[in-house]
Amino acid sequence: MYREMTYADAVSGVEKHITKGRFAKADIFIAAYRGQRFIVKDFGKRGVWERNLIGRIVIGRESRAYEVLAGIEGLPARFKRLSPYALAIEYLEGRDLGGVERHEIGPGVIRQFERIINDLHERGWVHLDLQRRSNILLVNDRVFVVDLASAFHPGGVPLIGRWLVRLLGFADRLSLIKMKTIFAPELLTPDDRRLIRIRNRFMPTNWEL
Repeated sequence: MYREMTYADAVSGVEKHITKGRFAKADIFIAAYRGQRFIVKDFGKRGVWERNLIGRIVIGRESRAYEVLAGIEGLPARFKRLSPYALAIEYLEGRDLGGVERHEIGPGVIRQFERIINDLHERGWVHLDLQRRSNILLVNDRVFVVDLASAFHPGGVPLIGRWLVRLLGFADRLSLIKMKTIFAPELLTPDDRRLIRIRNRFMPTNWEL
């Protein structure tokens, strides 16, 4: 049913405005359509240059990411590009990591998060913004990763592409390792500890091993 939703439907179904986009950022709001709720990212009301030079590219990249990564458990499953400048993504009723108590994040939750990262990397994508707690949601006992605006795929150069995914995927791995260090240090592997040592060489604050 949501596939029939139009941009006009989304605008007329606004329930809540979340952010008013500043320069190069989309307006974000929650919209209802036929009993379902969606997060809508919208550059449609930006100036003509911002809308076409930034909005069209940003929305196109994120829309393509959801299309290519469809089927990965732990990513939003329902989405639709409403216009060249707007994208609707299913609204998930959950809490981000900033609003979760320590005892709620156990080994099972962390393993779900790790599987999502592995699935992304196996398809040749990296998220690149998992350090932002609002991009990791806990919905009941299930983990979801949201906001693919920063997600990156290296394109059609296999050798360089695999190298880039490994290099840039370091950022995703560090987000997973940080979650382990905070909530379940017993899950840290020797490779995790090696990456922590590498990270500690370059950052002003150290993570405990």
